[in-house]
Amino acid sequence: MASKVTGDREDNKELGRGFCGSRLIIALAFAFSLMSPGFVQFPSALSADEGTLADADNLLTGNKYKQAEEAYRSLLSDDDTGDAYAGLAVALAKQSWPSKILEAEKVLRKGKGNFPDNPNVLAAAGYVSFVHSKTVASPAKRDQYLEASETLCKRAIQSNPDILIAQQTLGLVKMAQDDLEGAVEPLRKSVSLAENAVNMTLLAQALLKIDPKDKEGAELVDKAIKAENSYHPAHLQKAIILNTQGKQEEAFMELHNIPASARTFDWSLVEGDIYRKQGDGPAALAAWRETIRLEPHSPDAYRHMAEYYAVRGDGELAIAGLHDALEILPNDMPLRQQLAELALRQDKLEVAESEYRTVLASQPDDAGALLGLSRVYFRKARKEGQYPPGWQQLMDQLQTVVTQQGVKGKLLRAGATNLQESMELNEGEKALAQNRFKEARQHFQTVINNHKESPYDLLTLGEQAFYDGDLHSAEAAFNYAKEISEVAPRADQGISKIVSQRNEAVRQTKLGDATRTIPEVAVDHYKQALIADPQYPNAYYGLFSLYSKNKKSLDPEQAMNYALCFLEAADDANPNRKEVEATIEKLKAKGGPVKKK
Repeated sequence: MASKVTGDREDNKELGRGFCGSRLIIALAFAFSLMSPGFVQFPSALSADEGTLADADNLLTGNKYKQAEEAYRSLLSDDDTGDAYAGLAVALAKQSWPSKILEAEKVLRKGKGNFPDNPNVLAAAGYVSFVHSKTVASPAKRDQYLEASETLCKRAIQSNPDILIAQQTLGLVKMAQDDLEGAVEPLRKSVSLAENAVNMTLLAQALLKIDPKDKEGAELVDKAIKAENSYHPAHLQKAIILNTQGKQEEAFMELHNIPASARTFDWSLVEGDIYRKQGDGPAALAAWRETIRLEPHSPDAYRHMAEYYAVRGDGELAIAGLHDALEILPNDMPLRQQLAELALRQDKLEVAESEYRTVLASQPDDAGALLGLSRVYFRKARKEGQYPPGWQQLMDQLQTVVTQQGVKGKLLRAGATNLQESMELNEGEKALAQNRFKEARQHFQTVINNHKESPYDLLTLGEQAFYDGDLHSAEAAFNYAKEISEVAPRADQGISKIVSQRNEAVRQTKLGDATRTIPEVAVDHYKQALIADPQYPNAYYGLFSLYSKNKKSLDPEQAMNYALCFLEAADDANPNRKEVEATIEKLKAKGGPVKKK
């Protein structure tokens, strides 16, 4: 419990330096020499009361929350603007105790009743609502408080975009909602208003969550440490950067230089990530479990544990862990998306479909979930020979959503990248379902090439391609992964599975060749070969030969279909290409059908 309180106090410290009521803007402007023409204009002379309010503001920015609370209380009776109410509410909320947060809400209700148009009161209410969101156990209530905070902050910003606490809180709300792209703009505005260690670190955190190799984020962390070396969250971000760069020893030292009193649940999360990169799985799991003990509602630890289990080959354990996490965080849609992707990777189509549908029940126009569900449908089509009911309606909805979101500019930065990659995979699986193997391989290869240095992604892509039946793409992903020591054993296992499937395809094809005098038996062997390797050209050639040459099984339409599949699967040097191409021309000349199987 003590650590949780420490974490809250650290969060409050971050926001304490950012409060910005009308007079507090002046205090911050002098403190950071950032006054600009865009700031709200104030009277040139301050009365004695206003000077006293400024003193209370200074106590708040100095993190002296109890003294600030007493100072603001003494000003309530003479407050004719609402600024004292706003300051008192923030001072109370920063003390973290549930009773103080509840009192802050009461103060704000009175302040909003008396001064409904004061943007500082709205900003304070947004901040208090954000703080309250971290104290409730119910995910639904948490979401309600976050939505209320977002609404209040946006209203305050609409009245005055230079209210720092409104911009800062909005950015934190967006990060809590997993809308990292949405967090960047308000946090960037916070930095422009006050270029201090707190605001630079918060912006860096958002940028680095979007892209762990973001150069601007790394530069902001260095600037924050230079501005205030004792600011521990900046050092935490520095440890994350060093770990991403493969400098685990330096990352470990940076992390452990943070005093024990300042080690929050995020600290344990990063410690686990460093241990994982060092190859110490048990220590990583222990650190992530400590993260969950300190903050059960933080999804990152669950995600990292699931990724670790999946890389280790314990797919069932990874899925079970995510199911446990969703019992605590049922409204965490990104967590559900991860479970769906993991299930799809493990070829558990029913689990994947169920999770994608749950996301869509809450967010009907979620492009990622629509794409995921369409990939489930394509894979089912390959297995069952036909598309599930509702496939065409799903594709129409997906096209509409992607077009609308693209036009509205919602597909930003990494979000656009992730969606674009999902679309590439979607098109690849669609091409596979229609036996357009070369086109499918191009789509898969495009995505694989973007993740040559990402071990978890390479394994994911390799296994997805394997279950989709594109052994060539799977092999490419696993070969890249072999060069990364962390996942080399798992990559070797993947390549071994590919070899086994190809050997089985060769064996079944030879059995088909040996039983051609009994067409129904030969056909069964060739089809068994294609189950093992759906792109094995010799099996397609065997089926083509049976249906084009054997009098007992002559079928020009089937011959044409398998001929086209052979040409898609065979390389240019295959000795049977000329024969197949010549036969296709003869069938075309006779008006034979040209259809995909």
